[in-house]
Amino acid sequence: MIGSNPTKPEFMEALFAFLTILSLAAWIGLRHSFFAVPFIVCLSIWVQDFFPLSHFPMYSDPDESENYFYVAEVDDQGGLEALPVRHLTSITAPKVKKMYKSWSRELADELGKSDRKLTKEERAGVGRELLAFLSKQAEERHESMPGRIALVEVWIVYDNDEGFSETPETVAILDTSAAGATGSETTKVSAAF
Repeated sequence: MIGSNPTKPEFMEALFAFLTILSLAAWIGLRHSFFAVPFIVCLSIWVQDFFPLSHFPMYSDPDESENYFYVAEVDDQGGLEALPVRHLTSITAPKVKKMYKSWSRELADELGKSDRKLTKEERAGVGRELLAFLSKQAEERHESMPGRIALVEVWIVYDNDEGFSETPETVAILDTSAAGATGSETTKVSAAF
């Protein structure tokens, strides 16, 4: 034959371009929403991973750092052991983070500043409130939280030279082990920095 045969990727691109145009024409001509689905599917396959039509838009430009929170038991030496917070309270770890961030924003709004500008003591106050809330949730579920619990924030940071690193910081500690403690009324609280 004269000329070259189209390669398989070129053929597939041409096919998806044709199907995209055909489904768009059917969608406009027949005015039926069914044809929107093949149009969107073919368009996203045809243009591949170009934002915003990416298959994974959330990964298109990740931050160099991210954080997560967990609830831990504090032992006598100050060591931390993660707790199964969902089993104890029915609240998932991601929800704990969302609650902490939301409560921090509310406090910051009351103080007239950004939540990133909260002092360690202000952050610890929010953390203690959250831990007291989680303890109450566990009590309502007839579960028992350990005597001393902590809210721990872990920052994951990426460095080109060293790769990924995790840096934990104890935001707050709640001591519910006071003799005869039956709830947050008699709870002793302490901040950890």
